[in-house]
Amino acid sequence: MTDTPKFRRQIPEERKKEMVEATLRCLEQKGSEGLSVRNISAEAGISIGLINHHYPSKDDLVAAAYEKLATDLLQYVVRLVEQSGGTPRERMSAFFKGYFSSEILDQKILRVWVVFWNMSEKSEKVRQSHDRTYAGFRAQLEQMLCDLVNHPGIPDFNHRLAAIGLSAMLDGLWLEWCLNPATFAPEEGLRICEAWVDGLVSGAFDL
Repeated sequence: MTDTPKFRRQIPEERKKEMVEATLRCLEQKGSEGLSVRNISAEAGISIGLINHHYPSKDDLVAAAYEKLATDLLQYVVRLVEQSGGTPRERMSAFFKGYFSSEILDQKILRVWVVFWNMSEKSEKVRQSHDRTYAGFRAQLEQMLCDLVNHPGIPDFNHRLAAIGLSAMLDGLWLEWCLNPATFAPEEGLRICEAWVDGLVSGAFDL
């Protein structure tokens, strides 16, 4: 019988994932006050030296956390779209339903984004993470709108400009709800976006 080792040596990627997740938890709980390597090391249960070994600067760690959160949220919505099947218009409805779900509309996430937005003005690495993830989000919208405009019976429109406009509206609604959930119900946000796309496909917007 082979003895089972009591401890398992973690590979670097697993360690880095723990650090990133600990960073997100600290930011969710404390906002900018949680953004210290000491707090993060305590949350992750690892030494400050180990964090510094994997992430040469705090900016590197924050940039990695930014990328993970943004990517995870987008992938959550994209999975719902892929599971929905249906027409391009139905897939857009699935995207909106995911976007206005409790997974995305979460005030704790706002505390994290505020730190990210503030750092993106000062840190090139954080700004690059923002640029990459925002481009991915906009590309998803643009692809769905491209599929929509290519569907029979839909009038032609500039899907790139439409994606920029829709992205801005989604961001604004998300921020407004997180700042004050009493402003509108998630179902109303969903209704606004559905009406916007209906107007787009009816030719109401000159794009």
